[in-house]
Amino acid sequence: MTKVTDIVIVEDQPVVQQRLTDLFAQHADFHLRALCSSAEEVLPRLQETHCDLLILDLELPGMNGEELLPLVRDKYPGLKLVVFTVFEDQARIVRLVRHGVNGYLLKDTPDELLIAELKVILLGGAPLSPRVARKILDDVPDDVNLRQNPLSERETEILNLIALGMSYRAIADDLDISPNTVRVHIANIYQKLATTCKIEALNRARQLGIIS
Repeated sequence: MTKVTDIVIVEDQPVVQQRLTDLFAQHADFHLRALCSSAEEVLPRLQETHCDLLILDLELPGMNGEELLPLVRDKYPGLKLVVFTVFEDQARIVRLVRHGVNGYLLKDTPDELLIAELKVILLGGAPLSPRVARKILDDVPDDVNLRQNPLSERETEILNLIALGMSYRAIADDLDISPNTVRVHIANIYQKLATTCKIEALNRARQLGIIS
């Protein structure tokens, strides 16, 4: 039986509210439990509503989303927190990622990609919209980028297997892990290398000397 993910959305724009409501209505594995139009509504609502995933806009009337984040994180440390916003300025992105959001996605993300990214988050990944990932990478000095491998040992291992032309299923069998775990690792590889596809990731990894 498919696990249903309970979602609370914090968004004040009716058009975006309707878009997300319609989107989750099309996916049986997501259940929209509550829709909050302001940050002030969120903590009382979370006390009475089960939530696995909180989707949060940043620009809200009254208290903004960035001010709300630490309050939610402190009270509900296991809750998945996803920023869903139009803002892509580097300082804000870096600050929020360092504060522990589980994902930072832009509102122009296509619907099906948004669903896929949310599933990655639920599996333990931390996806970023491609433009967001590039801006985080820009925050790291070039000499650090060139000297250090940002990938974990397992991510490096998986990237080398991808370079050999192995499929996700073959990689999963070879490493004795599930295909979903492989997908999470690959999503993290794309994020850390600020890339959006396999070819970009392989090229970037070769530039950094991660793979030959």
